[in-house]
Amino acid sequence: MSHYISSMPLWAIVSFIIGFFITHVFFARRFRQAAIDGGMSLGRSNRIQQVIIVFFTAFFIYASALALVGIMDKDTIPPMGIICAGLPLAILLFGVVGKTELYKDLLRAITMESLITLHVFRIIGIFFILLYIYDLLPAGFAFSAGLGDIITAVLAYPVAVIYAKGKSWRIPVVYAWNIIGIFDVVNLLIIAVIILKSKLSPGEVGLREIDLFPFSYFAAFAPAVLIFLHVAVFNKLNQRKINN
Repeated sequence: MSHYISSMPLWAIVSFIIGFFITHVFFARRFRQAAIDGGMSLGRSNRIQQVIIVFFTAFFIYASALALVGIMDKDTIPPMGIICAGLPLAILLFGVVGKTELYKDLLRAITMESLITLHVFRIIGIFFILLYIYDLLPAGFAFSAGLGDIITAVLAYPVAVIYAKGKSWRIPVVYAWNIIGIFDVVNLLIIAVIILKSKLSPGEVGLREIDLFPFSYFAAFAPAVLIFLHVAVFNKLNQRKINN
């Protein structure tokens, strides 16, 4: 099992795990508040929060188990993390959750500012750069992934503030930020495929480290959740058009 655990220092592994658990709670609290703002009872709002935390905790355990037994550690296109965890999560989010009346009610209730600033969790992309610093990821992949996430996260609050102030140009700004965020995810997947298809030179670093625990959670969690959240922003913008 230790063969499938990252070579990063223990402090980095623990920090990464804690970071994602904080992310799960952060998401849950935001949607709990949306439920309250939408007129749902406190009890139901608390249950929504609890279900989100329990679901993503269970999903983390599932994805971690796949990594620890070596299922993620295979050279496949797309990576096994996406095949075994990311794709099922995307199907669940888009095919089930996104079609429920509860989701539609929460989307109507949540503020655009809250939806945008959910993306501050992407600051966790700094771990891509840390993996490069420890010679565990190639520079091109690490900096594209890490800087893309960090930029999207850092811009989330200014974009939310611009929207909240009601500037006449706030809608184009939200569209631009949202498209940049989606492009970052798509670009990262393309770079990963290119690297996986290429033949590594002796001593050249590949992408194996993000197939190992706990960093395999990047592929399992991030693409599906990020695209779902970006689509939610587009849906929120469409709701605004309809209401106006």
